[in-house]
Order: sequence, then C-alpha cells, then structure tokens
Amino acid sequence: MMRMRWILALLAVAAVSAPVLAGEGEKCTANTQECLDYMATRMKNTGWVGIEVNVEEGSPMEVMKVVPDSPAEAAGMKPGDILVAINGLEINQENQEALQKARAESKPGQSVTYTIGRSGEHHDLTLTLGAMPADVLARYIGEHMLQHASTAMSEEKAEANPGS
Repeated sequence: MMRMRWILALLAVAAVSAPVLAGEGEKCTANTQECLDYMATRMKNTGWVGIEVNVEEGSPMEVMKVVPDSPAEAAGMKPGDILVAINGLEINQENQEALQKARAESKPGQSVTYTIGRSGEHHDLTLTLGAMPADVLARYIGEHMLQHASTAMSEEKAEANPGS
C-alpha cells in the first residue's frame, strides 16, 4: 500500500502543488524557476490549516500531528482524529475533484468546518484558515526544488554516459 505524509494547506485531499507539478514519482513539467515562482505565489495566498496526516490507500485520513499555534489547534483538532468531511463534503475518491476545487479557492480568513471522527463519534470543528507560515512555505518549496535538482542531475548523468 502507498503511504504518504502531508502537511495540509487547506484540505486533506492532496499536498498543495502547482498544476504543472506531476504526481508522486513523476517528473515536474515546469522548469525550476517557473515552478518556484508559482509555488511561492500560490502557496502564500492559499488558506492553511496546520495538520499533518497519514494517508493509506483505502484507509481513512488520520491526523498525525497538529502544528502548534495553527488554525487546527485553535479549533481543537487532535492527533488521532479522522477527517470525514469538509464543509459537508465527504472526503472520498468520488469527491476528489470538488475537494480540489475548494482547496484552490481557499484564502486565509475563510471559515471551514471539518467533520472529524473521534472516539467513535463525529464532531464538527470550525476553523478560520490562516496564512501559511514562512518556515512551512520554505520547506514545501525546498523539498520540491530538491526533486528538480535530483532530476536534473539524473538527466545530466544519463547524457554523460549514454551507453551505460
């Protein structure tokens, strides 16, 4: 099973990324500067929740960490909570497109209601999205830029050794 760890900007659907960015294991189609510019602008203006989740295919989305002083912490979200719905829209594969659209339209200052599962019961937690902190933004961008560097190094090595 595929296992991923994400810090969420808004929705526990996918990591915040540019449309030019490829999926996991695929090469980003933008050049490094385009990607850097897009990520810096887009992520700076996207609402931030402040949770880290583990996602396993076919399993519920579980909160693994709540970032201190984040909107999620202020709303009472806790590690172990299961994310069930966002603004009444169930978090599942069938709603992926609608959830991504909501994420793309999110802005700091907007209110979002998460339905969470805790101790066998569902609870609604309303939070106000924040602006992504500079250190989180830098980490996201840095991790992606390392992927660009790794890809570029692999391509250079392949060009230098075409027969190997």
